[in-house]
Amino acid sequence: MALLGALLTWQVLVHSLVAHLAETSPEAALSLRSDDPTALVNISDRKLNLEHPAKEAPAALPGGDAGNRIPSFARRARKAAAGEAEPAEGTAGHAKDPAETTERLPSNAGDPELRKEVGVLAQAALAQDPMNARALRILGQIADAANDEAVASRLMQAAARRSRRESVAVYWLMRESFERKDFATAVQHADVLLRTRPQVAPQVTPTLALIAEDKVASPELKKMLATNPPWRASFFSTMMANITDARTPLDLLLGLKDTPTPPTTPELRDYLALLMRNHFHELAYYVWLQFLPHEQLASAGLLFNGDFESRPSGLPFDWVITAGPGVTIDLAHRPEDASQRALLVEFGHGRADFRGVAQYVMLAPGSYVLKGQYKGQLVGRRGLEWRISCAGAENPIAKTAMVTGPVPEWTEFSVAFVVPDADCRAQQVRLALDARSASEQLVTGSIWYDKLQIARAQ
Repeated sequence: MALLGALLTWQVLVHSLVAHLAETSPEAALSLRSDDPTALVNISDRKLNLEHPAKEAPAALPGGDAGNRIPSFARRARKAAAGEAEPAEGTAGHAKDPAETTERLPSNAGDPELRKEVGVLAQAALAQDPMNARALRILGQIADAANDEAVASRLMQAAARRSRRESVAVYWLMRESFERKDFATAVQHADVLLRTRPQVAPQVTPTLALIAEDKVASPELKKMLATNPPWRASFFSTMMANITDARTPLDLLLGLKDTPTPPTTPELRDYLALLMRNHFHELAYYVWLQFLPHEQLASAGLLFNGDFESRPSGLPFDWVITAGPGVTIDLAHRPEDASQRALLVEFGHGRADFRGVAQYVMLAPGSYVLKGQYKGQLVGRRGLEWRISCAGAENPIAKTAMVTGPVPEWTEFSVAFVVPDADCRAQQVRLALDARSASEQLVTGSIWYDKLQIARAQ
């Protein structure tokens, strides 16, 4: 019995040691157990994919001619930095290269001798563990490198069936489905990847972006997005660098509009922010209008939510409130009428970092008046003022008189301004502290604003 116990203890120790070494030092594990499947797979995987993988050029996938497309935003940014011109907003441009597509995973599978060596190891692992998903995937990579697509597909499918987390196999199947124009299956594989390995989004998103831009393929992606998968929000933010048409996200968002999971404010915010950065102001405004609730759409004027009755969404054509140290900004009930709200700005003691309350508007060239009312008391060398600027311009085209000192009763204010004919397709209305130095940021007190509106000048 003592001898039997010692033998069992030895087997347990050896088994545990082999299991440990199979992950940390697979060659040492094989010296103790020559047929350990985990060690065999780890060695073959390392030889195939990790030891100085060959660099391969991106594989061009079918699905899009580069011509007659709006250049991708990634290229727009690079061209803007280089001072190169872009096509006019809403028009087609002729890009030299299509949107970036998925790439073949770098590996050493191009070496026939290495394929043979790795294949022997993977087959030995399967002999001991027929359900080993990694071994099946490795054999699938070898078949793919040998251009045996039928065998590669069978092996990759077997690997993916055995483990949804066998990401290389699922990725291969996604690409293969896309190439066969089986877009429903491609989207399903992308969903598996993004659920099990969110970090591979940069490799998956280009394929989904190509699907989104294909009128035949995009309905399959819309169906998946309508289920509100956990990766949907990140997809909408990361897809922007991979699209070639500024209207592609709009098509997807409109497809979600009447579903039980309509677009969220962050999803719209990411898209609108990107459009505004790339000067697609008219398209951004159109997108914003498309997703306004009906009651707000009916009351939307030249300036939106000027009575501050609805909580700002933070979208660019609504109020964007940016808090800063020493300042509190809120939409509060009016002191004399709790049924109405107004904008309240309160400064504490010390230096205030007032970062503003702003909204973009779309005004045609012509003459206008910004008007509203205010009350409160500010103590400091400088005060607050409303500024109207062309989008992207440093100097305002108009500003109200600076408010400082005591104003105990609601007081009307107004300023006339002219939107020029050129270089002013969108404008920004901003409440700013007119401080020119650090000492002029020493402001205390509070002020209320309400009933803001923009009207055509009579």
